[in-house]
Amino acid sequence: MPAAGPGGLAVVVNPVSRRATAAVDAVRDACLAAGVDAPLVLPTTVEQPGGAQGVEAVRRGASRVVVVGGDGTVRHVAGALADAQDHAPTELGVVPGGTANLFARSALLPLRDLRAAARMAVAGAARPTDVGRAVLRTVAGQVLVEPFLVVAGVGHDAATLAAVRPDAKHRLRWLAYVAPGLGRLGHPGHSLTLDLDGTGVDAGELWSLLAVNAARLPAGARVAPEASLDDGRLHVVLVSPRHLGDWARIAVTGLRRVTAADHAALRHRSGRVLVVGSPEPVLAQVDGDVLPDIVGAELAVRPGALRVAR
Repeated sequence: MPAAGPGGLAVVVNPVSRRATAAVDAVRDACLAAGVDAPLVLPTTVEQPGGAQGVEAVRRGASRVVVVGGDGTVRHVAGALADAQDHAPTELGVVPGGTANLFARSALLPLRDLRAAARMAVAGAARPTDVGRAVLRTVAGQVLVEPFLVVAGVGHDAATLAAVRPDAKHRLRWLAYVAPGLGRLGHPGHSLTLDLDGTGVDAGELWSLLAVNAARLPAGARVAPEASLDDGRLHVVLVSPRHLGDWARIAVTGLRRVTAADHAALRHRSGRVLVVGSPEPVLAQVDGDVLPDIVGAELAVRPGALRVAR
């Protein structure tokens, strides 16, 4: 196995990702074309889903780490690289291989052309990119620290993700989220306490709370139309529909990609740090990874914490 060495390139790959083998081969070819030494390849495992591999790549002297996988793998590696920036600046490249690939969509990376994605990941110019940080407290008192690049959510969006069957994701890809989402439209909201940059937010009952770094969804929809990956802001979306017409307004806001405007079902705020409390355990999600029994959270943005090829 080649060693990254000072200034070298490493690949962190989720081996169960679709097209994983072909994607790593494409990265090797892109390295050869760019005059870069053969990369160090570090597969993920269930126990180590990417963060440890990112740390190892930095330790081995890699100047750029290319991730082959979905949003979960990308966020773990991105968090490790962002934490290492003070003493070992390492850039991130992404070859998308997940179900929704929300970060790749937000960064406008090639989604279908594997070789184009590999060329961008290996030799594309790296730009400053914001990284989210979620500190979550469980009902048992455990504290979880999780990075995110796209969105952290509390409430029924997390429950929707938890309800998606793995076999459906494999067969239907992002369409697998539609049926579970529709099934939760009528569920009652959650009573959450919110504090944004030191000021309380009167939210009322929320179907879902979203803290968005940047989120482009399939079909071109956007959760927070004004959000971008380098604006240094956390875009908070309060989702509280009362009837079917409210869901229609929410859909129109996302699909038209218009400037966010408040209405009763969809309210927008922005800031740097959001503190959330819940009187009862709720589900939370960070870039699609679901975490149960959450009673408190601090969601923050780290402006320009990482340089990403995009």
